[in-house]
Amino acid sequence: MSSAQELALGKQAHQQTLQQYRTYNDAALAQYVDSVGQRLAAQSHRADLQYTFTVLDSDEINAFALPAGYIYITRGLLAYLNSEAELAAVLGHEIGHVTARHGVRQASSAQAANIGSGMLAVFFPQLRSTGMSQSIGLLSKAMLSGYGREHELEADRLGASYIGATGYDSGAMFDVIRVLKNQELFDRKLARAEGREPRAYHGLFSTHPDNDTRLKEIIAETPANSRGERHRERFLNHLDGLIFGNNPNEGVIVENRFIHPSLGVAFDIPAGWQSQNQSEQLILADPNRKAVMLVRLAKTKAGLAPTEVIKKLGIGPLSQVEAFKPGGRRGVRALAQVDIEGTRRPARVAAVISGDYGYVFVGFTVDGQALGSYDSAFSAVSASFRGLSAAEKAAVKPQVLAVTRIKNSISWATLAKVSPLKKLAEARLALLNGSDAAGAAAGSRIKVVK
Repeated sequence: MSSAQELALGKQAHQQTLQQYRTYNDAALAQYVDSVGQRLAAQSHRADLQYTFTVLDSDEINAFALPAGYIYITRGLLAYLNSEAELAAVLGHEIGHVTARHGVRQASSAQAANIGSGMLAVFFPQLRSTGMSQSIGLLSKAMLSGYGREHELEADRLGASYIGATGYDSGAMFDVIRVLKNQELFDRKLARAEGREPRAYHGLFSTHPDNDTRLKEIIAETPANSRGERHRERFLNHLDGLIFGNNPNEGVIVENRFIHPSLGVAFDIPAGWQSQNQSEQLILADPNRKAVMLVRLAKTKAGLAPTEVIKKLGIGPLSQVEAFKPGGRRGVRALAQVDIEGTRRPARVAAVISGDYGYVFVGFTVDGQALGSYDSAFSAVSASFRGLSAAEKAAVKPQVLAVTRIKNSISWATLAKVSPLKKLAEARLALLNGSDAAGAAAGSRIKVVK
């Protein structure tokens, strides 16, 4: 692939990525992350590229790179880092993917055009079948899962060299891999408590090296006595006030209910179902990964019928159409055939008009013949739609990181007792602060959740 083709590929994939993820609304943090990234990029093997560093408004623990210098890090991962050097290690690794042209080597322009088509495969491994493989581009898989064992290790080595050349302590690479490994172990415990499958950084495909292997190999190759900078204090200053967990401005799930205070609406979610709140839609999936519901928002005109809102999203023809009034609002539910990842499937659809928007619910199953088994669950979601009172809107506030200096030593167990974190609070506080000890020492600066 030529350089011009790579630039076009990266630009297109970047725009499609921003349709899947929102950017985090903190100009100072964005500028800070960009400044660190640009310093590293200037020391890379492809310093001539115009690099773009973006902080994504997601609580996922992730960072990824696309061709031509487009690099992303989530606020979810930022929360668990503890120095500027660790941030540099993450960005340096992703720059390594760009300089080694890993994305270019895995995807053609045509495949990259489907960067977002693989998002449903997070919930449905079945959609990765041979019949679906053409619509789920290789670049999309790389974004979600990493680039494979050899490419990931190559990016680690390149990243270590870049942070060393920039003056950072290259030992931060070890710390980041430990963060990822500890996060992986923690999420296994949390997943058991929540009755779900564990998540892992770049962990969807077996081709990626496990973090133990990466740690051993990088330690063996990188000098252990680096004297570079860490800049912990400066980094923590920028993390103070960072939203932790779900961002209420984009809707949150509280006790099996999706609540959107900005739009003033709420609806129930079946117990145990997983969720992914994307910029364009909310995805709900049952624990067995056999059924999914998409909830989409459409701007409406005054007097527009609910059926027209459904058709506006390209869904139809409709059958068995019936009116209903969830929360006193105009609504309609019906059956339809929808196109999911290139395959026509029967679906339960519904639309509800609330204010200036129409909310469209589309429920379908991996096995097209199994819709009836989930129809009552699909219908219950749209039927539970209602408005929020002013008090309910005001009650939904984000959890944020607060950076504080403690006068006396204190245990994570003691801090956990007053923390708003509901599950495994002690372990999570230790993980947030990169601590293997039972608590924090007197005079140290720590991150807590408020």
